[in-house]
Amino acid sequence: MGDAFSRRLAVVLLASLSFLAIPGLASQTPLRVELQLEPPHLDPTLTAASTVAEALHLNVFQGLTRIDRHGEVQAALATRWEVSEDGLVYRFALRSDVRFHHGKTFDSAVAAYSLRRLLEVENANPQRHLFQAIRHVEEVGTHELRIELAQPDALLPFRLALSAAVIVHPDTVHTNRSHPVGTGPYRFVGWERNEGIRLRAFEAYWGEPPAIREALFTFTPNRVELENLLSEGAIDLYPDASSLTAHMPLMQRADYVIQDGLSEGEVLLAMNHGRTLFQDLRVRRALSHAIDREALLTIYPSIDPPLIGSHFSPRHPAYVDLSQRYPYDPERARKLLAEAGFSGETPIALTVPPTQYAERSSLYIASDLEAVGFEVELQRVSWGEWLRQVFTERDYDMTVIAHVEPMDIDIYARDDYYFNYHSETFRELWSRIEAQQDPAERHRLLAEAQRHLAEEAVHVFLFLKPQQAIRKSNLQGVWDDAPIPAVVLEELYWE
Repeated sequence: MGDAFSRRLAVVLLASLSFLAIPGLASQTPLRVELQLEPPHLDPTLTAASTVAEALHLNVFQGLTRIDRHGEVQAALATRWEVSEDGLVYRFALRSDVRFHHGKTFDSAVAAYSLRRLLEVENANPQRHLFQAIRHVEEVGTHELRIELAQPDALLPFRLALSAAVIVHPDTVHTNRSHPVGTGPYRFVGWERNEGIRLRAFEAYWGEPPAIREALFTFTPNRVELENLLSEGAIDLYPDASSLTAHMPLMQRADYVIQDGLSEGEVLLAMNHGRTLFQDLRVRRALSHAIDREALLTIYPSIDPPLIGSHFSPRHPAYVDLSQRYPYDPERARKLLAEAGFSGETPIALTVPPTQYAERSSLYIASDLEAVGFEVELQRVSWGEWLRQVFTERDYDMTVIAHVEPMDIDIYARDDYYFNYHSETFRELWSRIEAQQDPAERHRLLAEAQRHLAEEAVHVFLFLKPQQAIRKSNLQGVWDDAPIPAVVLEELYWE
């Protein structure tokens, strides 16, 4: 039945070849950008949901620094910065010509307020742990900020470029969840559930006026409905279409282009180390041997993403290839489980969020695990349910998830993270990494951290999530890779 449906869908899509790109029609506003998951709210400082950052980071909200399409840290609301020789003091020079969308000015007082708010426990910023080295934030005049650290943190400029560290105005922090106000090139117009998020170019923006004047972010979790929208030419940009099955027909069309790239998303079969079963290293290693990761990659019909063996991106210069540390070996998996005294009598739940990569890969994973003696119950949940049940309440056995924040190996040093993984060895190692000012030595330590996670088989590390964008052929400026979860509208233009 599935094959027959795919053939019928292919015929429909190929029939659409006659719908050629018409420049006058393609350039009409608003630009429609399609994402899969509707966000829980619109404040990136209060949620780990990447879909909020995809729509709003660098569009509505900005930070002191930003990460560009090559993954490099650049100036944003700060024009430059310097660090003391001992690594304990950063000084940021701030832009003097910036206004928020509600008319208020940006200055050192607002910047200091945002950073202090980030550090307050009661505000529940999902990335607050990244900034724990900050001891004191001081305003130096109107447009300079001084940050004093308790210990050196060579990664601070990079971390300030993340969506959780965007600058917010004290007048709007209580309403940003439903009506976000920032300093970016686009202001928020409106958001209706099932209708999308509307943004419009901000006339008083401090930078160059963007070519795209209006954008609409829509959310379609149903794959069939999404592919129908693409076949109709209704979507201008779908930045993460890697696991769609309609690639071949779309590649034949004159009005669409498919770009191959990679995200920073390490896809994991994550284990809850609070469960007794996963506290046994033999069981964890058995899981890693049980999964046929090469076969798993067939969920992507026209791209071959790299396998990974630890929680680290192959795009980073400190990457160590550990992808073959646990080769597919069901017999070895059964032997390790037998040594651990595993009986298989108790089912284990695999909680699956509604992303396409998770839904499709979960079927392969469940089959592989059952082949070595596990009884697997698939629990399909909404994105909101996943955030509450897994991420917040930690009530799960295993889950399939992509961690898309760049350079986030630090999460294994957190005792309060949803993995429930505790390692004094890793915490001490991470402290040395943060304090290390020499890039070469820091890379050596990062390699050691990767090997530690692999040897511990903390999770089953699967692959780096591809970022295959589908765009209208005359829409230019789309990032090939996704070093951060963001659709940067101001770099887009119609040709």
